[in-house]
Amino acid sequence: MKRIKLQILKALADGTRLKIMDFLKDGEKNVGEIKPHVGTTQSNVSQHLRILKDAGIVDN
Repeated sequence: MKRIKLQILKALADGTRLKIMDFLKDGEKNVGEIKPHVGTTQSNVSQHLRILKDAGIVDN
């Protein structure tokens, strides 16, 4: 349980991932829609989404 909480906290301890989460609060978005909102590359958005997914915060 402690390990899961730590993984979630680490995943959310990044400004870009927080921006992504804020953008996703209104519903599902694809990487292309997220990219301009956070101001980074598609590859970078995908990496951040993978971290959020691995932490169980988002799904496909």
